[in-house]
Amino acid sequence: MGEKKNETIFILESKFNEFSEEFSTLLQDYKRKSKRLDRIIKLSDKQQFDMIKLNEQLDQYKNHLENLVDEKTKELQDLNKNLEQRVQEEVEANRKKDQHLHDQAKFAQLGELIGNIAHQWRQPLNAISTTVSGMQAMRELGMYDQKEEDEGLKIIFERTQYLSGVINNFRDFIEQKHEKENILLQNLIISTVDIVKSSLENEIIELQLDLQEEDIELLSIPSELSNVLITLIKNSKDALAKVDNKKKKIIKITLTKKDNNINIIVFDNANGIDKDILPKIFDPYFTTKHQSQGTGLGLYLAKKIVEEKLNGTLEVLETSSKGTQFIISIKQV
Repeated sequence: MGEKKNETIFILESKFNEFSEEFSTLLQDYKRKSKRLDRIIKLSDKQQFDMIKLNEQLDQYKNHLENLVDEKTKELQDLNKNLEQRVQEEVEANRKKDQHLHDQAKFAQLGELIGNIAHQWRQPLNAISTTVSGMQAMRELGMYDQKEEDEGLKIIFERTQYLSGVINNFRDFIEQKHEKENILLQNLIISTVDIVKSSLENEIIELQLDLQEEDIELLSIPSELSNVLITLIKNSKDALAKVDNKKKKIIKITLTKKDNNINIIVFDNANGIDKDILPKIFDPYFTTKHQSQGTGLGLYLAKKIVEEKLNGTLEVLETSSKGTQFIISIKQV
């Protein structure tokens, strides 16, 4: 009986010891896990704190960026406003400059036109003066002859009609409308040449016209095209003034049409244009003449008119020792 009891006690002690060991193991495991959990909790709290701090920094950075964007937007708006104003000021300055250049060239051309009037009037006025002097001398000498006087009066009448026609031609040229209209190019070239032909004759320059027989019509601004032609003719006349008088001086105007392309070529047989000068001939204020003889604006404005108002091109087609050709090219629409 006693042995059985002892055996039972031994078994109970063994079980207790096993239980104690298991409990001790579990307790240690709990402590380890509890420490890990504490560390995790602490780490989570730190991360949450860092996250809150990061969010605050992000909010500050966002506000800074928004302020910066607002500031730069305002700067851009101010810059754009100033830029628009500066562009308008530059456009206005360029407009005034172009108007000034145009006025200079216009006054120079008016001087040329007045000179042409003087050339065209000189011979008729001399004829009238000679006729009147002859008639007066005949009366004073008592050699009055009705037939000769009638002939003299006829000469005076014809010359005054011619002078009146010259004035009308110049008035029509000056008062031409600056609007597009259908024009017959042959007629425009002939009427333009009539304005300057006396000054060419005075310089012993032969003017040749090679105009197609078939009528060529063009929707254009006649006054502007006439101005360009006069500029080119004057340029040729000035070039020929430097040529030896022994040489036959020629200015030839040729009108051609192929498909819808119209070309007006102004040729002179002067000495051509030096290759060093050629790239500059259309520059404003560039001239090879003395300031008293030219403004250096003629070819510049001629090119500007052809390109901007006549929707064409103006270029030097060829230049050599045999002469120079300027070509106006315009598309027929």
